[in-house]
Amino acid sequence: MILWCFPRITTLTNQKTILDIPLTFLTRNHLKSMYFGALMVGVDLACGLLAFHLIEQVESKVSLIFKDVQASFLKRAEGAVRFECDSGELIQSMIDETIKTQERMSQSIPVRAYLRSTGECVAEFSITLSLKLKS
Repeated sequence: MILWCFPRITTLTNQKTILDIPLTFLTRNHLKSMYFGALMVGVDLACGLLAFHLIEQVESKVSLIFKDVQASFLKRAEGAVRFECDSGELIQSMIDETIKTQERMSQSIPVRAYLRSTGECVAEFSITLSLKLKS
């Protein structure tokens, strides 16, 4: 599914991830807006790539999974969509706490989706990231 969406990472730092998903015949529904599934791929990648990027920088092996997601669709995404997750500090503190306590940590991480052409917010998401130290 990820490959069908043709995501393009434009920014990946310790603080944030920004990626774009184009509106193509593979990501467009019958109303000519982005499929729900393609939007979820963007949310998964925006949060997940930031978490993986931060996990790679620590010596301990930490696994991640998503527990749930809340979504508010504000407008139909009738063009390419930019996904932004700027919770690097929060995710880093989760990683540090997971390593310190060796307990599973779960936290809701906000991700926003914007039309690439106008910058208008089309959806807001809250995805629960769950981290655990690998044994």
